[in-house]
Amino acid sequence: MKWPRGRTAGESLVALGQGAERHTPVMMEYAAEASYAPMVSLRSGRWKFNRCAIDPDQLFDLEADPNELNNLAAMPEHQAVHAQLSAEVSARWDLPAFDAAVRQSQACRWVVYDALRQGGYYPWDYQPLQQASERFMRNHMDLNQLEAAQRYPRGD
Repeated sequence: MKWPRGRTAGESLVALGQGAERHTPVMMEYAAEASYAPMVSLRSGRWKFNRCAIDPDQLFDLEADPNELNNLAAMPEHQAVHAQLSAEVSARWDLPAFDAAVRQSQACRWVVYDALRQGGYYPWDYQPLQQASERFMRNHMDLNQLEAAQRYPRGD
């Protein structure tokens, strides 16, 4: 089943917090700054499978290779695991639709980019009261100044 757009499916983590073992896969998505296409990952037991439309599939045995240094996706002895996780990823995500939605969202924000840079800058997205826009890297910030402000003792 493909996840419907605008809805989030989930499960209670209460049992895991009480020491139970997880039996369902962990799903991950990445489509943020510096990515050319969305990436999705599935962690199922000892296996982690990554898929991105512009990169080869990746399959890691996290018990034998916790640092994810050896991609097993093309190895003949791991084709059954690769096929199973590949099918699960294909059933959960429509990567072309995901990519189109990300690009549409970016295009909508690009329309207001110049306007946001005029006068006093205030981010249009949700802002908690602790001024998170000044605590984390944003497009209007100088990375060198941000890093210097986080060092102790303070950098010059």
